[in-house]
Amino acid sequence: MKKLVIGLDQSYTDTGICIAVDGVPKWASHVSFKGLDLKSDKRRRLLEALKCLIDKYQYKYTVEVVIEAVRLFSGSTPHISTAYIYSTCAMIGGIVDLCAERGIPIYWVETRSWKKKVIGSSKPSGRRMKGVKDPKKVDSVRHAILLGFRDKVAYTVERGPNKGQVRYNDNVADAICIAIAGFDKKISKKIEKF
Repeated sequence: MKKLVIGLDQSYTDTGICIAVDGVPKWASHVSFKGLDLKSDKRRRLLEALKCLIDKYQYKYTVEVVIEAVRLFSGSTPHISTAYIYSTCAMIGGIVDLCAERGIPIYWVETRSWKKKVIGSSKPSGRRMKGVKDPKKVDSVRHAILLGFRDKVAYTVERGPNKGQVRYNDNVADAICIAIAGFDKKISKKIEKF
């Protein structure tokens, strides 16, 4: 059977999700948490979406899930809050438990590793792109567009003073790159115990 990787860029704002088959991204989207205030409700919504994808493909492909590793520090922010770490680990715990229930192997990949593998460098290029807030995300957005996923990462602002402007969902772009990186076992590490 062909190998299918579900790549996740987990976040409580919205979670990017991508399906790649034999190293080629085939589908990308995101799980929106609009209208949900509680983090537990957001986790439930994400797990339901992931469960549906696993159930859909589990018997047609060899399915694996790849998530982004939890950052305990950042270059610009040497210390990340414990509240962020706890809430992110709670989300990951739910993902790991779901995969364990379904017999799906789960891996994690560090940000620098997937960027170097997929984009070519873990350092931001310094290029700017209108519609991308974080300059560190420009390269993954450009890469997703290059791969033919512009319609999945671009959206038009519907309300407020920026109505009509095109923006880019970097969570979807990152998930595409994470799914591709999941095929390289030198950089993706299996979660054996949690």
